This record gives sequence, C-alpha cells and structure tokens, in this order.
Amino acid sequence: MLNLFLLFMWLMFFFGVLFFLINFNHLLMMLLRLEYLLLILSLLFMFNLMMFIKQYFLLMIFFIFCISKMFLGLSILILMVRMYANDYLKSLMILQC
Repeated sequence: MLNLFLLFMWLMFFFGVLFFLINFNHLLMMLLRLEYLLLILSLLFMFNLMMFIKQYFLLMIFFIFCISKMFLGLSILILMVRMYANDYLKSLMILQC
C-alpha cells in the first residue's frame, strides 16, 4: 500500500514535469503547473519527513520558499498584463525572427 502511494506520487510528479515542458503559451498556466509540482513535492517531502527524519523545521522552510515563489510569480504576471495587455510568453521573447 505504501509503495503504491509513492509510485502514484512519483507518476503524478513526472507527468506534471512533462506537461510543464511540453506546452508553455501562457504565463498563468505555467504558474499553475509550477504550483501543482510544488504541491506534489511538498506531499512527498512531508511523507519522507514523517516516516524517516521526524523533523518538521525543513518542511516549514520549504513552505516559506514556496510562498515567496508564488508571490514573485503573481507579481510578474500582474506586471506583464499591465505592460503587454496579455500573458503570452511569446511576447516576452527578445530574439524573435
């Protein structure tokens, strides 16, 4: 049962990475995919800490970094929508032909 849970979590993580790498048009969708990956990583991290280390301070530091990443991503999204009036990542490309 435990191995099935870990296998399912790793499969969810790898499919999240795969979808993150395949389709990247909108910044909002990229941020949502990153949040999905952070959710899966936090579940795996919490599971490993509960089973082996029994120290939750590292989990708190991980959540602090996740919250700061969310804040930076949201501020970049707001600035991009205000400057370019859309959230397409192709409008940020400098070296377009």
